[in-house]
Amino acid sequence: MSGFSFFTFVTGFGDQGVILPFAAAVAIALAASGARHEAMIWCGAISVALAGTLVAKIFFLPCGHLIPVLDIRSPSGHTAAAIAAYGGFAVLWARLSHHNLMRIGFISAALAAGFAIAASRVAIGAHTTPEVLLGGLIGISAPAILAGIEPPAGEPRPRPTLLLLLIPLALVLLLHGAALPVEGIIDGFSMRLMALLGICV
Repeated sequence: MSGFSFFTFVTGFGDQGVILPFAAAVAIALAASGARHEAMIWCGAISVALAGTLVAKIFFLPCGHLIPVLDIRSPSGHTAAAIAAYGGFAVLWARLSHHNLMRIGFISAALAAGFAIAASRVAIGAHTTPEVLLGGLIGISAPAILAGIEPPAGEPRPRPTLLLLLIPLALVLLLHGAALPVEGIIDGFSMRLMALLGICV
């Protein structure tokens, strides 16, 4: 496998065709495990990161050329989604787990996955380094939310189950390579919106 093929393989784990079903599977697994509060927080945290990415893309796609020093035309959605979903999942599992070694392992794996996907976007020429960094900053909002919100006082903390771990991860492997035409849709929408408003374009 060539270097380009390897990075193309890695970047596939950050596509919306993988991330969105993964996020849905985590929410369902949490609810099925009795962790309804965590499921709600998870959905909210992922939504914040994805909405932040959407807003950033809508602004930078038509207007990024007006700030050339930033070298940002389109923030990396793959990076944002991967760090939000995989990083958030690791933080969530670490919060539910009672084993320090497992906590460290999950956080380390999430950091490695996020970094690898971010690096792959630059390596295949899909994004510049500043675009990847901005995507990462947006994506980190989800793990931060999940790490910072405590369950209601007096509510017992659910214990993690294999269901929570295995089903979402198996779905990632099963759907790897699935792609959704999200970038093109956002690109066209942002250009039409800014043209309608008479801004940037």
